Parts: sequence; C-alpha cells; structure tokens
Amino acid sequence: MKITTNQLAIGYDQTKVVTNLQFELLEGDFIALVGANGAGKSTLLNSLIGILPTVSGELSWEFDTHQNRNPMTHVGFSPQSQLMDWYTTVYDNVMLGPLLAGFTKKTAQQKSEEALKLLDIYQLRNNPVDHLSGGQQQRVQIAREIARDPDIYLLDEPTTGLDVENAESLFTFLNQKAKEGRIVLTSSHDLTLLDKYSDKILFIDEGKQQFFGTITDFIADSNLNLREKYLKEREVK
Repeated sequence: MKITTNQLAIGYDQTKVVTNLQFELLEGDFIALVGANGAGKSTLLNSLIGILPTVSGELSWEFDTHQNRNPMTHVGFSPQSQLMDWYTTVYDNVMLGPLLAGFTKKTAQQKSEEALKLLDIYQLRNNPVDHLSGGQQQRVQIAREIARDPDIYLLDEPTTGLDVENAESLFTFLNQKAKEGRIVLTSSHDLTLLDKYSDKILFIDEGKQQFFGTITDFIADSNLNLREKYLKEREVK
C-alpha cells in the first residue's frame, strides 16, 4: 500500500497551484503536511483523493488487491468543509462510514461508538447535525472517517474546533494507527502536535514542494523545533 507522485502539478482548470511534487507515502508513515495559508495543502489533499483532477505529472495509488473491497473504501478523508447528511443525527452520520466501507451492522455500530467516544461527542449521538456548532460538526466528520477503519487517513486541519485534550487524543490515535502500518497524512496549524506525533514532513511553499523527508532531517543541525525551523525556512524564502 502506497501513494506515489512523480513531477506532479496540481491546481484548478489547468492553472498550476503547486508543482514539483515528488514523494512516496508508505505503510507506517505519519506525514505532516505543512505550508502557509493558501500554499496548496487543501488542493493537494483534494487532488490525492480525486476531487480535483491533477494538472500534469503522475499520481498513483497501490492497494492490497487481496481484499475484495472497492479500493476507495480503504481511505478516510476529512476536508475542512463539512460533508455530511444534514437531515440525520450524529450517530447516523458516523454509522454511514463503516456501513459504506462494507462492515456488518454490528461491527459498524461498535466502530461508530468507539469513534464517537474518541472525538468526545458520544453524548451528542442523538442530536441532529444541523443543531451542532461548526467544531462539533468537524468532529462528527472525523469520527465517521475513523469508524471506516481505513488504511489511509487524509485529514485537512482535523484539530480545528478541538480543545487541547481532544486534539492530543486524536493524534495519539493516529500515531498508533501509523505504527500498525496505516498511512496518515494530515495538515494542521498546530506544529507542536505535528512535531510530537508525526515522523515525516511534506513542506509546500511558493508554489512547489520545498521538502519531503523525516522531521529529524528537516530540523537537523539547527537546534530548533519544527515550528521554529519552519518559520525560519519561510523567512529565508
């Protein structure tokens, strides 16, 4: 299982937003997607999942073909904007994830309850989603994708609307999934969390990939943390 790009360019209507994307995401990777607002992080995630067509270059996905499931049921994707069934409850929204991924109703119920508790919204399970705050809706969306038990997590700013404790809980969970052999790619403005839990960084800025590799290599010989190193790199540019 892996995602590979080769001289990939992404954007809108053939207008390139980010070029020179050259990376390979492998089993066990927890990758921090880092860049300033407008750098193209959301564009990249939307392109990887197929919402946006790529402009040029190569993008390939490799799945375990021994599993008799639609390959895209292996992917958990949570964008910044809320995507959900607005006329149902929190519980029903989350249940859609594992049911559409092919799990039995009993297993789907178990996975949904675990995800609701992880995101600290179990007490809201019977509430209509359109009665929730934006942050709570974000939690519902993430819980639905977690309940799918995917092999690949693509998460765009998942800590938005989460307090410190819940953000730590989510990243601890994702870190464990990476250790189990899943792939995690997430953007976040909380560079402290990314520094603590992720092991690789994909840094995009000024319309191109600036760095891809381990966080250790990124901050090597600088005596800086991830936030300080990132800010220094942007100042240099």
